[in-house]
Amino acid sequence: MIFKKTTAVFAAALFVVCSAAGAPVADPVGDTETPEASVSTKGTSDRIIDNALRYLGTRYRRGTAGPKTFDCSGFTSFLFKKENISLSRCSRDQYRQGEAVRGISNLRRGDLVFFGGSRATRSVGHVGIVMDVAEDGRSFTFVHAACSGVKVDKSTSSYYSRRYIGARRILQND
Repeated sequence: MIFKKTTAVFAAALFVVCSAAGAPVADPVGDTETPEASVSTKGTSDRIIDNALRYLGTRYRRGTAGPKTFDCSGFTSFLFKKENISLSRCSRDQYRQGEAVRGISNLRRGDLVFFGGSRATRSVGHVGIVMDVAEDGRSFTFVHAACSGVKVDKSTSSYYSRRYIGARRILQND
């Protein structure tokens, strides 16, 4: 009898400590998971960004689509494919997919952003994925496969601010 009470008190204390720390634990009374453990709060865009960040520093190589090397459109198509979303393999073709996003302030996490090539042309030559949009709606950060490898950049950098062409929304209900 004392053993049962001690075990119950220990289990309840463990439940309180673990659930306060945010860890998924079984309910000591009913053997059910706490709500925090059973509800996924990550949307598709969050999973795509989380996955993209796992490849930071991965080398760039033209014409490749990972996972050991990427070019820009190979990187975006690779990440979306992991979520069972088909993207064309070419950045120019990706620019025709989904829905146009009018204005930087309307961008959302997971949107594709497009830039002119190295000669600052108005034809699509590069693509990245929006991570965050500034509160003032004037700039964004994005993850992409650049010549120096997979990295995060800001739209305000002199290189990208002059080359920004537009954005497309592939994820409609995220």
